[in-house]
Amino acid sequence: MTAKQIADYLQINKMTLYKRVHLGEIPVVRMGRALRFKKDIIDKWLEVESGWDQGFENLLKRSQRFGKAAGITEQKIQQAVEEIRQERR
Repeated sequence: MTAKQIADYLQINKMTLYKRVHLGEIPVVRMGRALRFKKDIIDKWLEVESGWDQGFENLLKRSQRFGKAAGITEQKIQQAVEEIRQERR
């Protein structure tokens, strides 16, 4: 879905959408300079944001604790992702 479609779907101003995307608050897929949104991911995000999906949030917290205990940092994850991207090029 496009930014306009998602802004309409969420009933927010398009500039508010861009601001929240920039802050990392709304999940987005970047295709070059274009932003695209997957409705199923937005729907799941809405559930988490509104507290409807407590099980998912609990799983996320457990995963974060496990990662911390195992010494897995966000920096290591980003590095691994970048290495995989380089291999695919």
